[in-house]
Amino acid sequence: MAAMYGSGQGEGLQPKTVSRKISALHHYFLWLPQEGVIRDNPMERIGYKKATAPLPDILFEQECQLLLQIASSNPRTYLLFLLLLETGIKTEELFMLKISNFDFSNKYAPEVWIKHTGKKIRKNRKLKLPAEIGPVFAEYVKAYAISDRLFPYTERFIRMLIAGVAKEAKIQKKVSAQILRDSYAVRCLRRGEKMEVVLAKLGVHATTWEDAQEK
Repeated sequence: MAAMYGSGQGEGLQPKTVSRKISALHHYFLWLPQEGVIRDNPMERIGYKKATAPLPDILFEQECQLLLQIASSNPRTYLLFLLLLETGIKTEELFMLKISNFDFSNKYAPEVWIKHTGKKIRKNRKLKLPAEIGPVFAEYVKAYAISDRLFPYTERFIRMLIAGVAKEAKIQKKVSAQILRDSYAVRCLRRGEKMEVVLAKLGVHATTWEDAQEK
């Protein structure tokens, strides 16, 4: 059991986890000398090779547009794909959304508040939405009698909705909420947005920007 869950000595940890921990220590001990807390950096004597995850199989722009076209046959799937492809939010953030998080006071520039609690409150952010989401949002809320939580479903059901649209669109890539999030990031960068702006919109904290930038 200790090997499965890891121990105080670090056994059983995934390479990516070990790499992230060592990277955090490197940054910490780079900061300490700058603040005059210590003179020498002990981490300089510790060599390590960062674990790299395989690159995501992102969607091309024509594939994104095809998914939106197919999804538009139903307000629920259309709203789902609009949110994932136009905001890059995580699945957990999708399930946190409530009707009260959306601001349609300016129908030409709607916005959504992504709100967290506890230690994740630093990921709170306001995101702009495409103007066409307003009518879709209203139709979905009325058709499915939504009164509070925007998507009162299971994660498995959301995966099924995404997979169903991808299958109908005949896209060979594995389409998931994470791939839609990664594709959103690439679309933003291709539009000329700065890396720091995109990472902030994704809710990526500055302490993990290095890994996110490499990805």
